[in-house]
Amino acid sequence: MARLLGAVRSASIVGPLIAIENAPGARPIYGRAPLRDQTTIAVGNERRGLSPRTLALAAETLEIPTQSRTVKTLNVAAAAAIAGWYVLHGSARQAQAARPELRRPSVFLMGRDHVEVGSSLRSAAALGFRDVLLDDRGAGWFEGSAAERREARAAARRHKNPLRIHRASADDFDRFEDVLLVLPSGSAKPLQRERLTHGRRQLIVVGSDSADLLRMAQGRVRTATLDLEPCEDPPLRLVASIVLAEIARQVGRRRRIPGKPAVRPPRYEAAVRLGAAGDVVFVDPSRLLEY
Repeated sequence: MARLLGAVRSASIVGPLIAIENAPGARPIYGRAPLRDQTTIAVGNERRGLSPRTLALAAETLEIPTQSRTVKTLNVAAAAAIAGWYVLHGSARQAQAARPELRRPSVFLMGRDHVEVGSSLRSAAALGFRDVLLDDRGAGWFEGSAAERREARAAARRHKNPLRIHRASADDFDRFEDVLLVLPSGSAKPLQRERLTHGRRQLIVVGSDSADLLRMAQGRVRTATLDLEPCEDPPLRLVASIVLAEIARQVGRRRRIPGKPAVRPPRYEAAVRLGAAGDVVFVDPSRLLEY
């Protein structure tokens, strides 16, 4: 990930520290000016996050906004890629729309590694997508061995991921009015300058290789670039997660309707109170049947 961004891994803090964490008071990664000076970015463990000490040292705490009720965290490498890309390039704020689902384009992933595909699908669900087209080029998502399929679905958090995955191929490009192929690097229009809000008639393609480019050169497929450092085989989860985050930024979140009350938190008839240390409560097993 660091190599793709032109950064280096460091065991010490150089310059201001930017913490990437869903912590109270954190600001969205969107809407920030591009990086100008040397800075250290800290990303924590997926479950435990960053330590309180690291957060206390941070000059700035940023979060990657998610839009799923069930998949609320990203793979740590994917989160680092998104954070690093936005810190380096900057962006406008996330849009707001009355019906963002009508603005979201279709996404087409091409993958050869089952874990990379799974992590990319996890990012898609976390960032608000409901459907993804997948060209499973030997990755094993649809027809792999039992072990590959277990690993891929674990990476995708499939047990709580509501995403619908549709088998597809490049032959399906003709169904769309606008096809945009996103490259990790190279000379093309920067992705953030492309409009990614044309709805389902627009297709965003991620994960293609040089052979695909030659085959599509004569067609109506346009290209855009993430302007990453050239790499022989950039991981799909990193490239796809950045693209999905930029689509989510442009598509936006649902705009609150004036006059409509905010959603109230749930109310409960009883609350749970922690007992004092050393307290022991004995429960008759027969009482459990009442529940």
